Amino acid sequence: MLTAAYRCSLVFGKALRVQRPKAHTTRARRHLDCVQARRGLRTGQPNAYKLVYTTLGLFNRILIMFLPPIRQLQYLVALYDHLHFGQAARHLNVTQSTLSTGIRELERFLGVQLVERTNKSVTFSDLGKRIADRSRYILMQTEDLIDEAKAYHNPLSSPVKIGGIHTIAPYVLGTYAVMLRKQMPSIQLYLRESTTRVLVDELQNNSLDLALIALPFEAGSVETRILFREPLYLAHHAHTALMVPGETDFDDLPDESLLLLDDGHCLRDHALAGCRLKNHKKVHTFGANSLQMLVQMVDSDIGVTILPQMAIDAGILNGTNVAYQLLPIDQFHRDIGFAWRKGHSRQPLLNDIIDAIDPMT
Repeated sequence: MLTAAYRCSLVFGKALRVQRPKAHTTRARRHLDCVQARRGLRTGQPNAYKLVYTTLGLFNRILIMFLPPIRQLQYLVALYDHLHFGQAARHLNVTQSTLSTGIRELERFLGVQLVERTNKSVTFSDLGKRIADRSRYILMQTEDLIDEAKAYHNPLSSPVKIGGIHTIAPYVLGTYAVMLRKQMPSIQLYLRESTTRVLVDELQNNSLDLALIALPFEAGSVETRILFREPLYLAHHAHTALMVPGETDFDDLPDESLLLLDDGHCLRDHALAGCRLKNHKKVHTFGANSLQMLVQMVDSDIGVTILPQMAIDAGILNGTNVAYQLLPIDQFHRDIGFAWRKGHSRQPLLNDIIDAIDPMT
């Protein structure tokens, strides 16, 4: 420990003389302090530590003066997201000139050009992209710091942002919100709906706390917890000529008769994994963006589709001529669960929320 402190006194003592030049007598006095600190550390004198820590404290205050403001990092990230000065400025509720000036000051501070500006476009250099990503991480950690401080006194002081995918959120997210409000009356909930990829990106960017998704999903630096396993059903017109009711060999279907959601929807991936098609010509080239559209097409006997149980329980087939049959659950299923970012500052609260929803707790 003495050796480490002794080295620090050497390094920071020299740094102070370079960064804070003063009168000759002041420099001599500081040099004498450092010499006394080193001599005291060798002999074990307690006052020597005080001298070293005073030297370190002065050096740290000098460093603080040379850190870029958080606001400039916010400007850079907003411009990277929007690639338009006007849109980025509106997003942060500042003027365009303020944002542009802040980014130029950041570039001057770093000594590099991050953004290439033209009259028609904004382009980030490779270094600019990397620094924007690092800035986003710094902002995310700063927000976590503030949230953790607030949560120390009141875990529900900030809103909880929960998202769900298109094939789950319309059917259960509202029910979950009612359950949470009964058990946590002061909770503030922000709910949204999107694709799995978008929700996971928002988790990693700290703009979302929890995502209700279908698992498994390769989500990178997020943690997951499964709530339950959901069976899938084959839906077809009650008097269809495309298949024999009761049979589930999808390779026997006519070409382009299996209707699925567009790419990007994980239900499509779960359905294809269960079908194990040998001939992918069976899949219709048309892709829907909602289960309601698939049901309308099946009701017109254009094809057959695969639906989750929660959609059927919610009455998606009411008023149609669509029949359905349970598919083998070992082959056709999806696991419904929550995902959140690793190291979330409000992890205990997220655990309480999931416990309040989990049917197994």
